[in-house]
Amino acid sequence: MSLLHGKVNKETSVALKESLKSGHTIGSVTIAGDALFVKKGLSCFYIKYDEAQKIFRRVRRLHANICCGDGDIEVEYLVIYANDRELMEVTLPGKKAAKMLLEEIKSKAPSLDTKAPEKPESDDENLPDKKDSDEADA
Repeated sequence: MSLLHGKVNKETSVALKESLKSGHTIGSVTIAGDALFVKKGLSCFYIKYDEAQKIFRRVRRLHANICCGDGDIEVEYLVIYANDRELMEVTLPGKKAAKMLLEEIKSKAPSLDTKAPEKPESDDENLPDKKDSDEADA
C-alpha cells in the first residue's frame, strides 16, 4: 500500500480519525494504536503496521559551513518501507526523538522489522593508503 492511497480525508473511517487524534505525536509523525500517521505539508498520510514491511531510522551526515568553520550535522530520518520499496522518508527533530519514536513503534507493533538494512561495503577500503603510495614512490 502506498502512503498516497493512505491519505486521511473525508472518506477516511471515523475510527481511523479518532486513532489519529488519540495518538502520540513526535515531530510530524503520530503513533496510534494500529497505524502510523505522517504529516507532510497540509496532507496527512497513514500506513497500518501490518501493511508495512519495515520502519527504521536512518542517519545522514550533512556537511555544513558554519560561521566558525566547517562541520558535519547528523540528520535523523524515519524510513517507511513496504511492497519491497521505500515509500517515505520523514525528517525527525533529533536523535533523542528518533530513538523514542522507534521504541514506541516497537511497542505498538512488536512483529514489525525496525532494523536498518546493512550498509554496502565501501570502495574506499580497496584504495591504497597514502602512506603505502609514499613508500612506493621512494
